[in-house]
Amino acid sequence: MSEPQATSDPALESLPLAHGTLAFTDEGPRHAPALLALHGIPGSVRDFRYLAPQLSRHVRLVRVDLPGFGGSTAFAAGLASLAARSRVLLALADHLGLERFAVLGHSMGGGTALVLAAAERARVNGLLLLASVGLRPHRGLGMSPARFRLIGHAFSVPLVKGALVRMARERYKRRRFPGAEAMDAKAFAIHFKAIGAADFKQIRGAVRSPLPTTLIAWARDDHMVEHEIPEELARALPAARTLVFESGGHNIQKTQAVALAAAIRETLGA
Repeated sequence: MSEPQATSDPALESLPLAHGTLAFTDEGPRHAPALLALHGIPGSVRDFRYLAPQLSRHVRLVRVDLPGFGGSTAFAAGLASLAARSRVLLALADHLGLERFAVLGHSMGGGTALVLAAAERARVNGLLLLASVGLRPHRGLGMSPARFRLIGHAFSVPLVKGALVRMARERYKRRRFPGAEAMDAKAFAIHFKAIGAADFKQIRGAVRSPLPTTLIAWARDDHMVEHEIPEELARALPAARTLVFESGGHNIQKTQAVALAAAIRETLGA
């Protein structure tokens, strides 16, 4: 029997911003290459608790609770768009004194990572996309971002929010997201609005921009993002390194943490 993997769950730190608070963790040597890690939706900094011990001896790993998730408040400036989330992350990098840093995005976090890397080429020196969204909607979405936005606002309508909560709980269960039974209309509204910010036109534009050294990693048995999505993304970024696992599902940052961390360190030269 293999030994259990080590995990890391440091205490959250917080950054007060103009419209809310951003929560994050900060571990690893301060002089090491810096890496901002962005979770998917839903998600939190805990999504990287298996990957962190494999990285934090070699990089300064800053895990971020995106606005509306984990310990971060749900302020509109962080929910509205991928570009808005990028600006929030830049504020955190400034706060930490990170002149240069790499960015890692898992699942929906990959869209923000791509937009940030394209917009801030002078500062972002590495891009790591794990089971990431791609150039077009993937099967895990199930409907368009515009419809997510519409339903997100409908959770505040008294006559329909009960039915919407039941629908959302069933949807989350089918997609194997934990904790759905404990979520209320307010929580689902935040999630749906955050997913609705996915802008595939903007992602395609980011891919056409100069990007830093890039790693694209996925598993062929991912039940959320079908393998054709990262394969298409890799073709659009021919200079990117790819890492393909036959198994590991959607959460390869947990199931393939050791091999993935080795590839990340090599990509970053850490």
